[in-house]
Amino acid sequence: MAALPPFADETALGEWLGEDITDEKDVKRAQRCLRAASNRIRRYTKRSWVDENNKLVDPLPEDIEDVTLACAGRFYSNPEGETSWSRQIDDGMDGGSRKVDEAGLYLTASEMQTLDDLIADQSPLIGGLGVISTTRDEHASLDMLPYWFDDDDSPGFLNAKVSR
Repeated sequence: MAALPPFADETALGEWLGEDITDEKDVKRAQRCLRAASNRIRRYTKRSWVDENNKLVDPLPEDIEDVTLACAGRFYSNPEGETSWSRQIDDGMDGGSRKVDEAGLYLTASEMQTLDDLIADQSPLIGGLGVISTTRDEHASLDMLPYWFDDDDSPGFLNAKVSR
């Protein structure tokens, strides 16, 4: 099976991160991060988002690209999942911390909610309460008696008697 195309390209990732991704090594790394983020989204949504020619559906929902860039951007910027850092230059110290939900490539709760809403919007299913009509070839008596029976010896009708 051929590799599925990512939902965004390295140029868009560079714009998202606010940096140029032009070095060949960085371009390859960005492409791999985007493929991994796209695969994570495909796994979560249980949809490939490609047509029969293995091309991205057109139009691809913008939310898909946004979630891909956010997920890939986190992994590109912090592949080790570091939560804090410090460095010393001469006598000065620099450091900080960042929130990391988990190590590796992951979707945040808000990204999963965005994808859930997107799937719900595109789903042909209608939620809510409704009435589903069912029949089993059951017919009321032809002579309007207050009970059900087999009319004209036809098989398959329900035999039930209504009591008062």
